[in-house]
Amino acid sequence: MRIALQLKVEKLPIQYRMICLAFVKEMIRQGDEEMYNHLYDNIKKPKLLTYSIYMRNFKASQTHYEMEGATFIFSSSDPMIALAFINGVSTTKKFEHQNVSIEIEHVRIVQEAIIREQQAEFVILNALLVEDVHGKPVLIDDENFETELNHIMNAKFQYLYGRTLKQPLKIVKYRLKKVVVKETNRHANGKTLYYTGQKGRLVLKGHPEDLQNLYYDGIGLRTSSGWGTLEFIK
Repeated sequence: MRIALQLKVEKLPIQYRMICLAFVKEMIRQGDEEMYNHLYDNIKKPKLLTYSIYMRNFKASQTHYEMEGATFIFSSSDPMIALAFINGVSTTKKFEHQNVSIEIEHVRIVQEAIIREQQAEFVILNALLVEDVHGKPVLIDDENFETELNHIMNAKFQYLYGRTLKQPLKIVKYRLKKVVVKETNRHANGKTLYYTGQKGRLVLKGHPEDLQNLYYDGIGLRTSSGWGTLEFIK
């Protein structure tokens, strides 16, 4: 299930991703506290959800983004997680966190794409993160990119769906650019963390069921923290 929110927000810090994560967690908690406790039990694990924020007419400074509102996309293959999120946003008018104020103006359930072919083109709504076992970024022009991506997705599919990929993922075409993202979290002790991802378009070949799950729950690492959210093009 895919949900689109229209948000009234004027300013977000450059390191805004943890605010988005706090927003998602609070909406799920408000909608279903049992589901929240199941998902966020202090055990690091993949989750059946992904999300992305699109800032309208934004301007960036060294510390903040200023914008004329935003669109927030939330997606999950698990209807119970999606329902918890919908229930939370339906009963919340304003979310405030770290001096940021977000008002929910409109909630819409998006008609989802159904992928029936073995090849699909996607736009990455935020950024795709692929790293090797040592935490080193792996970019699209690296000869090991497909291998590392398939390794990550096989491990995630095994955990989330109880199986590995039905077919290895193949990169058919791409138009990606490198982005360096600054973040921090409660484990960083105030330090700034740097992640190197990629934004743009990607044509993938694989089993239709695998591609559908990528569309629902994201691709790559940290998908439940606002990375790897896909929009199906054709």
